[in-house]
Amino acid sequence: MATRFSSLSHLKQDFVILTSPPASGKTFWIRTFLSGLENDQKKVGIISPLRALAEECLEEWGHEMKISIMTPEEWLGNTINFDVIILDEFHLYFYWGNSFRPQLWEAFFGLVERAELVIALTATVSSEIFQEMRSFSLHFDSMLWINHGNQKLKYYPHQYIKAYSQSWILEQIFSESKSSQTVKLIFCPYRKSVFQMKKKLERNGFSVVSCVGGEARDMRDKLSKCPRPHFIVATTVLSHGVNLPEISKIYLLYPLKNIDFWIQMVARGGRRGGGYQVIGRETPYGMRWSFLKNLGLLIFLSFKARLKSFYHSYLSFYES
Repeated sequence: MATRFSSLSHLKQDFVILTSPPASGKTFWIRTFLSGLENDQKKVGIISPLRALAEECLEEWGHEMKISIMTPEEWLGNTINFDVIILDEFHLYFYWGNSFRPQLWEAFFGLVERAELVIALTATVSSEIFQEMRSFSLHFDSMLWINHGNQKLKYYPHQYIKAYSQSWILEQIFSESKSSQTVKLIFCPYRKSVFQMKKKLERNGFSVVSCVGGEARDMRDKLSKCPRPHFIVATTVLSHGVNLPEISKIYLLYPLKNIDFWIQMVARGGRRGGGYQVIGRETPYGMRWSFLKNLGLLIFLSFKARLKSFYHSYLSFYES
């Protein structure tokens, strides 16, 4: 990766990285920082790779603060010069920019060469990303890492259940109560699996809102019409930033070995301080649960689901 950054000339500006856990107040920090620049006539741009998140920021306080908020691709179409640039969800430049969105790096190069100060915000900096950051830090006058908590959760789940099969997780999902007022979040690996899960849940009488890449804005409209669905079903696109109702339970339908993505997904629960439960296949993060305790929970929940299924079958037979 060093060859990519070696194309940069020496940049006479500062580069600041701020890491803090999800839901720990990065938005408040941005507002506080920007309020101190109002009298300096600095031109400020917030660049977010998530269009829905950029739109939420713009609707909430973009006009009030007199700043520009856009995606990297939108900036490439305008090439506006900014004195101060804030790069939101900076880890996505490495994950998405190195795969299906190379325009993220194209925008990054153009942005940093024109700004006086670059501030990158993220909740997760893996060791691999840190090595890449070191390779481009040499091109700045100075680089400062303000670490308020890297790869950490602000609100930990009150219970984490490690499932040993996807079929067991599906059994728990379809045994959820339809009378419950709580919202559950299901993460699926692919767009196709999101649509399939949504269809099956709706067929079983659950209210569902789904979201895949490019649909975050549409999902916000759906939530305004159905603010507390039984389930929200999504790909990883929903693990970043976009405002959701209070989530009581998170289902991870596939094994996750990337700590950064695992943290972002799990952090969607408890964002307002409420307790939440996580049921998943793998635990890449440092959460330790005894084998016997986890086995006991699995047996209890399986028995509960089967008892509930028997009860509903009995009622249907009795009523007929």
